[in-house]
This record gives sequence, C-alpha cells and structure tokens, in this order.
Amino acid sequence: MKRIVSLWFPKLSTDRLARASKNEWSARAAATVVWRDGCPRLAALNAHARTAGLRPHMRLADARALVPDLLTAPGEPQADQRLVETIANWCDRYTPWVAIDPLGGALAEEGAEACSAGGFGGDAGLLLDVTGCAHLFGPDEAGERALLADLVARLARHDFTCRAAMADTAGAAWALARHAERQADLFCPRHGQRDALAALPVEGLRLDAPILETFVKLGLRRIGDLYPLPRAPLARRFGDLPLTRLDQALGARDEVLEPQRPAPAFRTRLSFVEPIGRPEDIAAATSRLLAALCRQFEQAGVGARKLEIALYRVDGSVDRTSIGTSRPNRDNPKLMKLFEEKLGELDPGFGVELMILAAPEVEAWSGTQDMLPEAGVLARSLGEDGTIDLADRLALRLGAENVVRLLPRDSHLPERVQVAAPVSSKPAADGAWRRLAGLKGARPTRLLQRPEPVDVTAFVPDDPPSVFHWRRHAHRIVRADGPERIADEWWRPRPDGSRPPANDVPPVRDYYRVEDDDGGRFWLFRDGPYKLAASGQPTARWFLHGFCA
Repeated sequence: MKRIVSLWFPKLSTDRLARASKNEWSARAAATVVWRDGCPRLAALNAHARTAGLRPHMRLADARALVPDLLTAPGEPQADQRLVETIANWCDRYTPWVAIDPLGGALAEEGAEACSAGGFGGDAGLLLDVTGCAHLFGPDEAGERALLADLVARLARHDFTCRAAMADTAGAAWALARHAERQADLFCPRHGQRDALAALPVEGLRLDAPILETFVKLGLRRIGDLYPLPRAPLARRFGDLPLTRLDQALGARDEVLEPQRPAPAFRTRLSFVEPIGRPEDIAAATSRLLAALCRQFEQAGVGARKLEIALYRVDGSVDRTSIGTSRPNRDNPKLMKLFEEKLGELDPGFGVELMILAAPEVEAWSGTQDMLPEAGVLARSLGEDGTIDLADRLALRLGAENVVRLLPRDSHLPERVQVAAPVSSKPAADGAWRRLAGLKGARPTRLLQRPEPVDVTAFVPDDPPSVFHWRRHAHRIVRADGPERIADEWWRPRPDGSRPPANDVPPVRDYYRVEDDDGGRFWLFRDGPYKLAASGQPTARWFLHGFCA
C-alpha cells in the first residue's frame, strides 16, 4: 500500500519575499500585485494584510483605501516556480519520489489566476511518495507520524508556512492538507481515506468551479454526500471528472504523477549528529556510502554507469555532483578515485547534515573479474584490457561531451557507418561491428572528413585510373582493385529537406583501391557512371576519400 504526503504552501509568494526582506514583509501589511482585467489587483497577501481585511483579486486602488501604507511587490510566478523546484530538491532527503503538484497556484502564468475565493493566493504544493521511507523515523504508524512532523518542523525553521497530510492516495492527501480542520486529521491511517474524506468539502476533489457551484446548489456540500448517489446519473449530469477524482481519492483508481527527477534504482544515505564541513570528513563519508552502495550492486548483479552525491546543508540548500563510467562498475576503490576528482567542487557551506549517494543509471554486470588475487591492489586500477581507466577520469576533467567513443550506425555509406558518442554512453550491441566488417570490400584505415577532388587519367573511360593528380602531385597507379559500387540512401531527405522523386535514379559511387609507384595506397571513387554531356565533356568526377594501410 502506497503512502503519499501532500505538502501545501499557502503563502509561498509572500514567504519568498519575507525571506528576502524579513523586516518589512514581516512587520507590515504586504501583498503581491498582478495586472488583470485592465487594472492592478492583489494576488498573494501576508498575515497582516489579511487581518486588515484585504483579499485576493481586490483592486489595488480599493486596497490602498483600506490600508494606505500597504507594501506591494510585483507578482513573479517564475521566481515562485524556481523556489518550488528548490524545495522539491530539498525534499529528496525524505524520498527520491517528489512531484510538483500540477494544481499549485504558484505554477500558473499569473499569480492572481490561481487564487481561489477566500484563499491566500500565491500558493503551491508538492506530492511525496514516502512508501517504505518512514522506517527511518520509527516503526509502523509512529514512524510515519514522525516523518510528517520532522518535515513540517524543518520547513518551518526555514521560514516556510506549510501544511502536510499523509494518506494512501494523492487525492486524499491533497484534500486533507487543504481542507482538514483539525491538526490531528492531517494524518490518515491506512485504508482510512473513506472516513477521513466524508466530512471534507467537495472542493477537496479538485473539480472545476462550475461543477462545484452546481454541487453546492444541489446541497452536495461534503464529499460524503456523493457516496450514496447513483454513479450513472452523476456521470450523465457532470461528466466523468467527478467520479474519476472520487475514485482516485478513495484508491479505487490509480493516479499517475510524474516525479520531478527520476527515482534512482539504488540509493543510500548517511545523516550526522553534528554538521560536517571538512573536505576529509566529506571524503570519508562518501567512501562509506560508496561501500554500502557497491554491496547493493553485488546483490543485484549490476554495475553503476552514473553516480550522484548530494550534500544537504543546514541552511536548507542542496549541492550535487556526479560521475559517469564508460562501462558498468562496482569497484569501490576505483569509483572513489573518480569521486576524488569531483568532491573538491562541492561547497559544504555552514555545514552538511545529510549526504545521499544514488545510482541513477545502472547496467547488468558483465561478469568480468574486478581484481586478480596475485596482482593485489594494482589490478583494481586496471580496466578489462589491462589499461588504466583514463577515459573516465578525462571525462570528469574535460567534460563527458569532449571524450567520445565510436559507435556503429546502421548505414552503408562510408561517412555514416560510425558516429561519435560520449564515452559514458552504452557500448555497441554484440555483432554490430561484425556487421560492418562483413561489408563487401575493405575500408580505409583513415577517412577524410570530406572527399577531395582529383584529376584522373584512364586508358578507357570505365577502366580504373592510371594516373591521378592530388595537391599538385602526380601519382602513377601500378595496382587497382574495383569497382565497388555504393548507392546513396535514397530514403533519407536531401540537405534542403526535400525527397527525390520516385523515378529519380539515385547517384552512385564507384570505389577503387589503388596503389601508386611509391607504395601509397588510396581509396578513390567516381561520382556516378561515365557519361558525356552535350558539350562533349565527361560528367563523372573523381574524388579521394581515404588512405589504406
């Protein structure tokens, strides 16, 4: 059974501004303002403004009449969006599955657009799947309550006003966080969402305003009022949305929510009684986390392709860095050596209270031996082919995009048969290179970036060249092998984006492997068959494309 936590920040916009200027926004009536319906209107208000009788959607001129010294600031939904994402990253300390509530008011294009009647305005929310995470705070229900209390207390210490509710479904947790009257009702026991939701207003079902207004007119004010109603007439009158939301809240229908960051398959954490900040302490903690994660890899039969370390600082901020490997790896000393290249980039700030090491990308372990017993520690630093894992360390220093490996591509054109990919990308499938090796005709060891034109002399137009001139030097041919005809890929668009007509004969290339009298070996091709133009000149051109061994 899943357990979902809904976090609601009813005053996110004003909390953001109060954190930036504590004195003014905490001591005076203040509000954010957006331009709507041809005039400036209030969006989010702090406690002093609400006490003075101001409400969201009120015109700024009317608000100034009530509170002449009202402090205002323009609404910034983009800043609220960034703050919500920052809080979501911070919530990774409780669970790797954190989603931004799509109905959060701070995510709207205009702050006033999300203000519900009588609400605070400028609000936002998060959804956390804490299934299997509460045991870190205690057994069974006591651990879940402790997790909820710790979450709210830590956010309060960072000057965020929030309400947190826990239930089996996201819909039930969402309704409790926003509409539960008592603090004790914010925690819903397992399988207890039906009783917990019965007394809540129908606004807790996340329905559109016209549907809610009709419900109130019909006397359906509580969610429990919908339980005994026949489903078919309700669906005919209001559509599928009310029944869908009700089933999602009660757990009769699944609700798919996308987490902000993909949840890693493997992760381990280490919390500290006192914050740490020295580089050697962070390195020691990383080594300890890495040893625990490698044991998980061995039990699952996988190796890491990417690892990410996160430092949760006492000021509520999070600093992250990651490493990648060119092949699945679960060797603790080797991975720690890679981390040593990146730990210097981390800033502990005023201290680190929690560290989490996660493996976002893993692959099946190939079964290669990590270490030769007779070689001792030295073998740990060797790769599969006996070379030092230089590529992984260069990728960390120079950037993964600057250290590449060649991968085969499904094409028969010489310039397209392989592509450069980051060294951390997955290697080619078995047999992919053997397919290229099986192509008719040997390929040159060096291919020019672009074919270069050459002047060719042949005894007969369709014969191999006898002499060709390249870069002001004549090469007399003593041996030639060919031709090997390669046609263009007619199914691919042309450079201008158009496709050749159905009756258009695709151009071909006739390749020759030639050797000159100095022992040089070249790969030449003729662009199409030999033809004569109306002027009597041949239309076919010759190019040098590569050099053979």
